[in-house]
Amino acid sequence: MTNPINNPCFECGQCCQKLRVSFYHGEVLHQDNDQVIGMVPPEMVTQLTPHIVCMAGTEVGKQPCVALRHDLQHGYRCSIYEQRPSPCREFNIFNEDGSVNPLCDKLRRAVGLPSIEAS
Repeated sequence: MTNPINNPCFECGQCCQKLRVSFYHGEVLHQDNDQVIGMVPPEMVTQLTPHIVCMAGTEVGKQPCVALRHDLQHGYRCSIYEQRPSPCREFNIFNEDGSVNPLCDKLRRAVGLPSIEAS
């Protein structure tokens, strides 16, 4: 796999394969009167409660998100990156203080990938 920008996420994708991605249903793309609200494609979510949905495939965890794609040239990528929900936008390799996200590190190590170096 080529990784021209050296992004360790492209070689991993474990957060998208192992974690349940649940969020408020208001993030799902829909029309309310004349206003378009939300951005996550509705065909890619599963309703969990009246107000909570999750990315399809992640309902029980330990299964890949329906939006995750992989190929040998580009690695792991989100097919709806610009439309991804808030949990995906908020999950980062590093915490705000520059330390490594321990859950990210744990997921990487569980599949034999090296730990990420703190910045």
